[in-house]
Amino acid sequence: MNFKINPTAYGDVFVLPKAVVKNNLRLAGAVQLKVLLYLYCNSGIADTSCEAIANALGIDRGDVCDALVFWCERGLVLKDDVTATVDLADFQPEKGANVPAEAVPAAVAGSVHIPVFQNTGPERKTVPELPISRPSHEQIVIRCKECEELRLLFAEAQNVLGKTIGYEGQSILIMLHDSYDLPVEVILMLLEYAVKKGKTGYKFIATVGKEWSEKEIVTIDAAEEYISEHNETDELWKSFKALTGVKNPNPTAKQRKFLSIWKNDFSFSAEMISLAYEICVDNTGKMNLEYMNKVMKNWYEKGIKSPSDAEREQAKWNENNFKKSESKSKKPKQEVFSGNASYDLEKFDRNIVGLKYLESKNQ
Repeated sequence: MNFKINPTAYGDVFVLPKAVVKNNLRLAGAVQLKVLLYLYCNSGIADTSCEAIANALGIDRGDVCDALVFWCERGLVLKDDVTATVDLADFQPEKGANVPAEAVPAAVAGSVHIPVFQNTGPERKTVPELPISRPSHEQIVIRCKECEELRLLFAEAQNVLGKTIGYEGQSILIMLHDSYDLPVEVILMLLEYAVKKGKTGYKFIATVGKEWSEKEIVTIDAAEEYISEHNETDELWKSFKALTGVKNPNPTAKQRKFLSIWKNDFSFSAEMISLAYEICVDNTGKMNLEYMNKVMKNWYEKGIKSPSDAEREQAKWNENNFKKSESKSKKPKQEVFSGNASYDLEKFDRNIVGLKYLESKNQ
């Protein structure tokens, strides 16, 4: 038997965001739903403090406060001293939707202060950090009864991680599935990736899950591509680390971003990256990724692809521009390679360009 809304009930209505059902209904408990319904029905016309709501619903004040925190963290409720302004055009119903006149906000001009539920523009998808508000033990049990996939996820995740998954692990896995919209098979690939990286802590798993959700890595193929790219970058970092003596065992997120550019866009080897690093350290005293990027961008634009190419370019510049009549100790400092170098370096002498490093390798 199917059910439908009694049309006569539309005589007195209030607006409830679709986000309540689409994004939060599965995790919201009975108390949380009661508090939200009461607040949306009475906001602006009655006292909506924790005490008032608790008295009106006959619910413990602490439970009401917890429920309000739950909805605030999801952007559906704001504290009284925080407002978000949106244009009334955001309230226009979908084409063909049969919306009663009473369901439309009463304001007729300007803007109205309401919670902003989600960003619907073309910007890159962003998702909140986990945990937003962890589901209770009761909610976890309910979700597992509702969804066989989650039961299978819990069982398989224990095999992959090689340990029993307690409340924290269950919460993170459910929220990766329900809040970040990652399919079970993709979550299992994420766990396998974490094991191979030797990082099976739930903080790391949640961080990678957030990144995958934002990049919409929701298929096995997309996950494999991500993992392959990261593995290649890790190998490049190991080679670079061996050449330079850099101590970091793994690249940071920013270092990984630049390594990807140097590998994929510039097609530079670890040896070229290490040469740019030596130049950078000679001139700045430390690793500066932006500085190194300018050096390698200049090489790329000039077609310099190897250390020997860099040596030949420097020799050519030296032949045309170096003043041989001056003593080595008083020679003027010049731009690297040419006067129109694209990276912004201080004028410096010949050995800083990396020839000293190259020559030492050739000896």
